[in-house]
Amino acid sequence: MSTDSLDDPNWAVQQLKVEFRFRRNSALRCTSMDMEQSELVIPRQLLCCKLCDEEFTKPCYLPCLHTFCQKCIDEHRINSTDDDGYFPCPTCMTEVGLEEEHGGQGNLPENILARRLSVPTIDPIKRETLCFYCKNAGNFVEGKTHCVNCDEFLCTSCTNSHTAQEEFADHQLQSEEDYNASLEKSSSTTTQGQVLTVCCEAYDPLDIGAMFCVECDISVCADCHVNKHAEHRCAELMTIAQHFETKIKEPLKELDNDSEEISEFLVNLDSTEQTILEQKDSLKQNVRDRTKQLCSLIKDYQKLLLDDIERRFDDQLEEIKTRRLDLEMHLEAIRGVKDFTNNLITYGSYEEKVHLRKKVGYRIRELCEESLGTDPIQIHSVRLMEPNVTVDTICDMFGTISTEEQSVGTNAGDTKENPPTSQHFQRYHSFGDSGHGSDSMENAENVETEPELVEIFGKTHGDLHRQDSKQSGSDSDMLSSSNSSDKIKNVKFREQVEQNEFQNENVFNLENPKREVVLPAPIQKECIKGIGINEKGDIIVGTTTTIHVLEKRGIVRGQIPLENGWNIHSVASDGKVSMTVPRGDNRFKVRVLRNDGTGHILSDFNVESFGLNFVTADKSGTLIITSNRYAQIHKSHGKAAKSGGNIAFYGSDGYLLRRITNEDFHANLLEKPQMVVVDEKRSRTYVADPGSHKVIALNADGGLAFEYGNIEGQEEIYQGPDLISIDKYGNVIITDKREGRIDILGHKGNLKKSFYTDDIPRFVGATPDKLLVTAMPDGNMKFYDT
Repeated sequence: MSTDSLDDPNWAVQQLKVEFRFRRNSALRCTSMDMEQSELVIPRQLLCCKLCDEEFTKPCYLPCLHTFCQKCIDEHRINSTDDDGYFPCPTCMTEVGLEEEHGGQGNLPENILARRLSVPTIDPIKRETLCFYCKNAGNFVEGKTHCVNCDEFLCTSCTNSHTAQEEFADHQLQSEEDYNASLEKSSSTTTQGQVLTVCCEAYDPLDIGAMFCVECDISVCADCHVNKHAEHRCAELMTIAQHFETKIKEPLKELDNDSEEISEFLVNLDSTEQTILEQKDSLKQNVRDRTKQLCSLIKDYQKLLLDDIERRFDDQLEEIKTRRLDLEMHLEAIRGVKDFTNNLITYGSYEEKVHLRKKVGYRIRELCEESLGTDPIQIHSVRLMEPNVTVDTICDMFGTISTEEQSVGTNAGDTKENPPTSQHFQRYHSFGDSGHGSDSMENAENVETEPELVEIFGKTHGDLHRQDSKQSGSDSDMLSSSNSSDKIKNVKFREQVEQNEFQNENVFNLENPKREVVLPAPIQKECIKGIGINEKGDIIVGTTTTIHVLEKRGIVRGQIPLENGWNIHSVASDGKVSMTVPRGDNRFKVRVLRNDGTGHILSDFNVESFGLNFVTADKSGTLIITSNRYAQIHKSHGKAAKSGGNIAFYGSDGYLLRRITNEDFHANLLEKPQMVVVDEKRSRTYVADPGSHKVIALNADGGLAFEYGNIEGQEEIYQGPDLISIDKYGNVIITDKREGRIDILGHKGNLKKSFYTDDIPRFVGATPDKLLVTAMPDGNMKFYDT
């Protein structure tokens, strides 16, 4: 600095101006430093484009204030602009029309904040002010003057020497304060000049008179402020910036509240979306489960129908098979008699003819009297009633989808989930049309009391030819019921069938007998113990003193007097007569005669039994005895009687083979077992128990084939049953005297027919030609065609 400058009168004013600039610049610097300290790390999203995910290159912003690279937004605009010249913001989808927003220029404004943060300006670092020459000489003297040309600081002595040299005489010198002020001005001009428009080149942001015109949106110097913007609203740049910061806080706070509310709602939307997805998956699974259930029901019903078809046709085929066997045997018997008689007539001598005449005549008369068995077989025309299945039928069966509106609340926990659920439906298993009975089947104990299916089809024809009938187009299908229906259509359950409907299909009054036979008067005068009919049709009547054998028309063919001491105990329905003689406590001599009318002994030995309810035997001589008690061995007091119905089987040697009790069935099936009948062809033993009101069918191994009778909690069928018999086709005939009811079951336990009579029969059975026989106490026997 020259000596003349110190004498300059304006020097003091200039010095004050420099000091003001320095203090103002220090304040601005402190403010900037405070901001930088509060944001030491710039978030990456402020410096990266959301389209290319790279650092901004020429950042520009849309009217929605989202910033992108100029190149990225131009490509997006080209690909997304519609016919009206609008394109959506890639982030918030706000429509942008550049022609309207920017006066038809089509250019986006540059984001100067993003640009500055991407390439930050380095603040000038204050240099050390030691004298250049003195420092080189090893002396550290503070410089007072700055040489602009050499860009070095000089002390007062070196300044004089520096300007005294000819080569440095034209160098420009400035004080340290002027150097700092010019440095700050250069930095401020470089930064702010690119942001705001200035009035002229003389504008200095650090000048004490520098202002900003709000109306013209321009930075003005002191002269322009006075000359051109005196009437305008002007203020210092810092004041306007601080005013902006103050005013913008309230709207920002509202936006923060909106942002929080939207964020919470988005959380609720996520929860609601998850709930909807869960309901969707649950509903789909319900549909799959419903499909499986319906398919399972269809398969179960398919099996039921197939089993029912097998049963129906097996019964018919079994009847035809038996009829064929009987006819073939009868035909062979006729052929044998004819051949024998023809040979006797042709080749026999007079003596031979006279000797054989009675036997041949008796045999021929016997064959002539025997029924031929050529009466027509009643065949049931079985068909499947196929209903019309439509889309509505499937909808009713499957169910429909229903929608309930729900509002999405602010709290995800308030949203209640009500997914549509399918109701479970019950599967019904049928044991055939067996009334209140139940077949022996696996897992039968796991099946609760389930209603049974009544026969849904069947039509009787009197000829041997099957009559095909047209299918009826009924809209009621057993599978056309939805899960909310009261019952499955076209399938009648036993508890739903009215009595008159059941009677119309299965129940008949026993009337109009085909023929009647009256027992001879001598037999009626005796006390009749029992009546049976053998496989030939002979009637066997046991009385107190005699066993009478009558042919089917009631003519006495023979008599078998009882031996002294023997009493008739039982007469089986197949004609076997059982006799007993007491031998002491619980000991009996038992004898069973064959049912051929010859009086030959089938079984004869001593047995020990706590009572005899009924006694009979099979063809092999196995003795069968029913009683209410049986012997049990105790370690403490030896043999004792145990209460409980039982069925005992004794071998031909008199030893006990098997005793069947309730423990074998795990159920209380035997209470007071009475009458027994044996089906030799099918290896079945049938027992009537009036105590449990059931009929029990046993297999050859003693296992339960089926039971039929009263079931707890359901309407009673029997007060007995009292009598039981079978016909040649294996059908079981059950009689309840007090009810006046006669039921006919198939050999599988299915109820075929029921008959009611006003009489109280002493005996009910069947003849070989399939006539139902009832014997009354007055000795009158009636034969019915069933």
